[in-house]
Amino acid sequence: MKNLYTLFYYIMLFLLFSCQKEYNRKIDSSLFQTDIYKKINSLEKINFLDSLASNSTQNRNDSLHRKFLFDLSDEYYYINQNKKSYSISQRVLKLSLNANDTVSIAKAYSYIGDYYQISHKDSAYYYYQKAEKLNRLLNRNYHIGKILFKKAYILFFEGNYIESEAQVANALLYLKNENDAEMLYAAYTLMGTNMEKIEQYPEALNYQLQAKNVINKIEGTNSNIEKKYLYKIQSSINLANIYEKTNQLDNAIEELELILKPDLKEKWPLGYVSAIGNLGYSKMKKGLINDTDKYFKEALRFSIKNNFENNKVYQLKNLGEYYAIVKDTTLSIKYLNQSLQLAQKLKMGDEIKKSLQLLSQVDYKNATFYDKKYIAISDSLTKAQRINRNKYARIEYETSVVEDENKLLSTKNTYILIGSIVMILILFSIIILRYIKSQKREIEFRKSQQKAEEEIFDLLKEYQLKLSIAKELEQNRISKELHDSVMNKLYGARMQLGILNEYNEEEIKEKRLIYVDLLQEIEQEIRTISHDLHTEINETQFDYTNLLSNLIHLQNEIGATNFSLEIEPEITWDSIDSLIKITVFRIVQESLLNISKHANASTCHVSILLDDDHLVLEIKDDGIGFDLNATKQGIGLQNIQERAKTISAILEINSKPNKGTTIRLKAKIGSL
Repeated sequence: MKNLYTLFYYIMLFLLFSCQKEYNRKIDSSLFQTDIYKKINSLEKINFLDSLASNSTQNRNDSLHRKFLFDLSDEYYYINQNKKSYSISQRVLKLSLNANDTVSIAKAYSYIGDYYQISHKDSAYYYYQKAEKLNRLLNRNYHIGKILFKKAYILFFEGNYIESEAQVANALLYLKNENDAEMLYAAYTLMGTNMEKIEQYPEALNYQLQAKNVINKIEGTNSNIEKKYLYKIQSSINLANIYEKTNQLDNAIEELELILKPDLKEKWPLGYVSAIGNLGYSKMKKGLINDTDKYFKEALRFSIKNNFENNKVYQLKNLGEYYAIVKDTTLSIKYLNQSLQLAQKLKMGDEIKKSLQLLSQVDYKNATFYDKKYIAISDSLTKAQRINRNKYARIEYETSVVEDENKLLSTKNTYILIGSIVMILILFSIIILRYIKSQKREIEFRKSQQKAEEEIFDLLKEYQLKLSIAKELEQNRISKELHDSVMNKLYGARMQLGILNEYNEEEIKEKRLIYVDLLQEIEQEIRTISHDLHTEINETQFDYTNLLSNLIHLQNEIGATNFSLEIEPEITWDSIDSLIKITVFRIVQESLLNISKHANASTCHVSILLDDDHLVLEIKDDGIGFDLNATKQGIGLQNIQERAKTISAILEINSKPNKGTTIRLKAKIGSL
């Protein structure tokens, strides 16, 4: 039989080279549907497809030929010849552009996006965006839904779960009425996984259950029966994950035990590893510790055998957590360090954080080291997610810019047709100049926004570090007070009461009362220390208001002026633009510095209030003041004026000799 397939392969090659004149009649996509083609091996398929590709470069450019090229690209893609698939997609894109075939252009962009999806996700997103725009022009709802899903998939794997959830929600609006159960299953699954990542577990469970219900609607060939089997396995694993995270451990165990059939290991090794590892973890969380490690070791052994690198990380971490529970610290640290090293190699941010967290709890001698690493990786991941979010937003923006430019070109062509070439060139030049100017303003604004966000982030980070140091010092002080003062007093009182308890004279009773009073004094001292500790813990919470308070506090410590701060509690700082917040902070900082250096003021009051849709900052001191007209403005005042301009705020500075100075800033809240 194998010789028959090989014979067919060479006959097909012969026909291709000897009957080129018959190409239009004989070579089409039906070749890929024959049983003989489907059964030849991969190498023979590649050679056959290569011959088709090299002999399909004639000048013919009609819809049938373009369809054939799309199918040829598909066949390369199915046998993992991605570069060749990409080359064919580029060829059919060029033909589609020449033929002005918008449907095929959109399809080619989608195919090119599929090629980039694995290794260059930003490029994939760019081509998907172009495909989406064309499909919207054509009102092809099903294809819009598929492209939105692909974009959501990219955002998910970049860690942008909220943006991914928004994209897949839009995709479902287009897909829910289409007859494609597989796409619906994929969309519901992705939506559920996004919800799980942002800890919206009830919604995550609802979408995963919807995905499971859709599986039975998948119809078709035997290959779809195999798909349905794999989909059911994956669906059960997804549901078990949510049950485990919501502490519904019996449901998780039941779901996983149902799919751990003898044939799972052979049919889907990766599903088997995930199922057995998750089953062990759910049992461990339920307290069924005995022999739980056998699940993790089996999953680890199978992951190593099949080179499932990601699953190796999970199982090493699970073993580390297991041995921590059974108090085998040495083995726990060993497995957790292995998990950490592999996670770092694979750049698995969430697993790096989990391993560091567990190591901090188990290896208490090095807990400070792991805590610092945890903070560093958290900051790094937050920054990376912000960069990714900006990157994909920029791709959306740049695509719209290209569309705007195309519209301008169309307008130019229209004017050319009516004969006003000179006028159009002038108008076009004006539009371009305005466009460049507006874009320059937009870019400058975005840069200032980004810089403001980074400054706020750095300030919060610096403040958090100071709070951590202060917390450690305060804890040491309280510990010392408890040890040196309270414990010694309690010990002394207990000893004296023990001695006096042996006597019953009146004089002895009076002495007992003295020590009872001493115990009350110790009780009050413990209350005081407890209050200090409670206050210190509460003060570890920080936000923008704390940054301003800390600034005032520092100035009070280093200068002679008494600074006070009033902030209207109704102000919702999270809703206020970062550029406004950093500008207000820097103006307050600059003003306090000027007052400390030059004003010779006894008091200074800083207030931040709301006035309708405006934020009002007022800084008022009782210092020596100055003559605004007679005095040359220093760098400090110039800096304040420049900062006010960046947010289009109204700035008033009132001062007279020996009458103090008042600085008042009024900024509109919202878009600048």
